[in-house]
Amino acid sequence: MSVLDIFSRLTKRADLMDEMMDKLGVSDEMEHMPDHAGVLRRAANRCLTCEKPDACQQWLKTESHPDEAPYFCKNHDLFERVLDKMDTEPAAS
Repeated sequence: MSVLDIFSRLTKRADLMDEMMDKLGVSDEMEHMPDHAGVLRRAANRCLTCEKPDACQQWLKTESHPDEAPYFCKNHDLFERVLDKMDTEPAAS
């Protein structure tokens, strides 16, 4: 695998993760988490090792307003915790 192939894979996976977070509506909340850089780094590492990027891309194309990440997403539990936190916190005025 060439260096260009590695960067291409990294970029594709980062784009998928960003799109997943945007679609789920968790991007802003994750940026305000304690140690958000570490949380995002670990999430990105899980995404990089995912064996289902094509299924992820297809899911992102077909889901318009999902309630949760797909079952196969390695970050499903993280996203669920963030969504649960958003549901239980009072809205900012």
